[in-house]
Amino acid sequence: MRSSIGSAEKSSPDSNYDEVSIMRWTQLTVVTSHEAVDAVSNYLFELNANGIEVKEDSTSPQPAVKLISYFRADDVVSDRVQVVQKFLAQLPEIGMNPHPAEVWLSEVEEEDWAAKWRSGFHPHRIGKRIVIAPTWHEFKPNDSEILIRLDPGMAFGTGHHPTTQVSMELLEKVIRKGDIAADIGTGTGILSIAAAKLGAKRVDATDIDETVMPIASENVLRNGVQPIVRLKQGDGLNALCGTYHLIISNTLSEEILPMIPRCPQYLKSEGKVVLSGLLGKEAVEIEILLRANGFQCIEIQKQDSWVGIAATKL
Repeated sequence: MRSSIGSAEKSSPDSNYDEVSIMRWTQLTVVTSHEAVDAVSNYLFELNANGIEVKEDSTSPQPAVKLISYFRADDVVSDRVQVVQKFLAQLPEIGMNPHPAEVWLSEVEEEDWAAKWRSGFHPHRIGKRIVIAPTWHEFKPNDSEILIRLDPGMAFGTGHHPTTQVSMELLEKVIRKGDIAADIGTGTGILSIAAAKLGAKRVDATDIDETVMPIASENVLRNGVQPIVRLKQGDGLNALCGTYHLIISNTLSEEILPMIPRCPQYLKSEGKVVLSGLLGKEAVEIEILLRANGFQCIEIQKQDSWVGIAATKL
C-alpha cells in the first residue's frame, strides 16, 4: 500500500550487511492504526531506519499495527522518539488517525543483527500460484508456481502487508492472458510484476513519488519483466495514455475515491478495476461509488481489517 505522506529512498540491511553485522542497534517500536502504517513507515525510513518489521498488535484493545524499526545506536537515537511522536501528532491535521500512537525504545543485544533480521523472512504463497521470496533465499518454484523475488528491506510492497496480499489474490482471479493493465501507485512494482507474470501483455506502472522509481525499476529488472512493465513517474490516471483491460490501485481510500468516476474513460469495454488499501467502512463507500459510476462488484477479498474489491465496467 502506498501513501502520499512522506517518502524516502528505502535501503535494505542486505545492502550493507558487513557493516551492520558489527554494530550496536536500537529498536524503535511504534504502535499505530492500520491507516497510518504507510505514512509512519515511510517516515521511519526518512529517519534512516535500517529495516522495519510489520506485525499485527494483538495486545491493543483496538485494531492496530506494530512497526518495529532498527537504528544504529548513537547519541541522537533517543531524540527520534520525540520526533516520531510529533509526526504522529500531526497526522490528524491531514485526516489520518494514528491511534494508539505509542512509541518506545529498547536495546538490541544481538551483534549479528542483519542475519537475525533476514532469518525472519521466508518464501510465502499468495493465492493459488504466486510465491514471494526474498532475494537471498534459494527457492525453486514448480511448474505451476509464479515466483517473484523482492528485497524485504523495503518493508512495504513485498507481499507481507495484508493490502498487498488482498490485491494479488484479486489480481490472480480477474486478469486474463494478453490484458493491458495499469498499476496506479506502483511503489515497489510488486503488483505490476505479478500482472506481467500472470500473463499481461503490457503494464503501465505509475507513481507520483519519484523516489520509488529506482526501486521499482530494480525489481522489474530482477524479475525479468522489463519488456512488459513500463514505469512512469506521474500523478495517477493523469499519467496514463490509452485504454486498459484492467486498472489496479493499492493505496488509500482518499486517493481511490476521486479516481473512480474517471476510471471508465480509461477502461475498455467490460474492463475491470482491482482496488485495495480499504478498511471496512471505507469499502462500503467505495462499493456505492463504483455502482454509481457504472461498475458491478464481482469479487470482495478480506484479510484482517483490510478489504479489496474487484469490479467490472458495465
